[in-house]
Amino acid sequence: MKKLDSYKLFIGTAIYYRFCWALMTTVSMVFMVTVVGLDPLQMVLVGTVLELSAFLFEIPTGLIADVYSRRLSIIIGYVMMGSGYMLLGLFPRFDVVLVSQVIWGIGSTFISGASQAWISDEIGESRANQSYIVASQVGKIGLLIGIVMCVALASIDMKIPIVLGSLGLVLLGVFCLFFMDERDYKPESPEDRETWKQMRDTFVSGIDLLKSHPVLWIIIVIAIFEGLYSEGYDRLFAPFLIESFEFPAIAGLDTVLWWGVMSAGATVFAFLATDLVRRHVDTSNYRHLVLALTLSSALLVAVMMLFAFAGNFYVAVIAYFGIAALRSVKAPLSAAWLNQNLTSATRATMFSMQAQADALGQVGGGPVIGAIGKFISIQTALIVASIALVPAIGLYRRALRGKVGPE
Repeated sequence: MKKLDSYKLFIGTAIYYRFCWALMTTVSMVFMVTVVGLDPLQMVLVGTVLELSAFLFEIPTGLIADVYSRRLSIIIGYVMMGSGYMLLGLFPRFDVVLVSQVIWGIGSTFISGASQAWISDEIGESRANQSYIVASQVGKIGLLIGIVMCVALASIDMKIPIVLGSLGLVLLGVFCLFFMDERDYKPESPEDRETWKQMRDTFVSGIDLLKSHPVLWIIIVIAIFEGLYSEGYDRLFAPFLIESFEFPAIAGLDTVLWWGVMSAGATVFAFLATDLVRRHVDTSNYRHLVLALTLSSALLVAVMMLFAFAGNFYVAVIAYFGIAALRSVKAPLSAAWLNQNLTSATRATMFSMQAQADALGQVGGGPVIGAIGKFISIQTALIVASIALVPAIGLYRRALRGKVGPE
């Protein structure tokens, strides 16, 4: 069967994946609270279980992608992620939700390092760096369509879009099984492969790369701070909006419809911000990347503070849009920065190390910030989450003094 062009598949997959993601997650927070009946502590535990699963499996799955096949790792990831979230929609119970997050978390680690490494191997580093931004931008199209469809289906039954979106991810894995190419990655033949030795050697080479290029350590430490702030914000922005403000009854909008409007608005702002970066940031230029990351991080801290101190619903929503836009910009720039200086042999492993560091920050910081939200106030917890990102700004500035790259 004829394989598809790798670049077109990468971009097309970004659109379809974000469509499925929107179906599954747009009203998932509301679903967990109103249908499953989770309390704030259980909501935090759900997030902790998800990130702990990602933390424990990022390195092993990254090694599998480097030693066996990026393509196989991506296919496994889509099937596991879809299967995990489907459990959430079909069996809305706390224990099942925890199991679903374990499956989802492990599945995501199969993709997180392998996807960037696969496209970089197939089309080259320079073109791949640009493709990260393009994929992030066009993915917003799928996200918008998914949001609209999710709200329409959720008005009938909130579990319908969750189940359909998760089924869509499983089918994406099956599609990639038949149409995804992998020409430029050449694993050793089975008779020559010493699996565990290769996994160990690949991991060791990743550690050696960290030792020989100090800026890579900066990237890993930044990922920890990214995890610290993001888990607190991701778990608490929804209850903050619900508890702090009365959602205006404009045009008959209820909470679910407001959530759809806010998600769509955030997607539009994210699309515009990503397009601005695509046009004006040279992803092959080390200094441009780090300066853009420094500026976006500083702005993100400021806008998160605005969100936490907002005394008006509309100000909070505008800040919410700004946070979504800035986070959308940071993700592809961070991937391009790391990818810019890696060899093929350790690419997936290093991406996985970065993702694991992010998960470590989320696992360590999420419950603490959640406890602050429960016993002091959600506003205080959001302020702490904002402050947690401040050290990353200093680390970006430090990274400007040197350049990391393989010898």
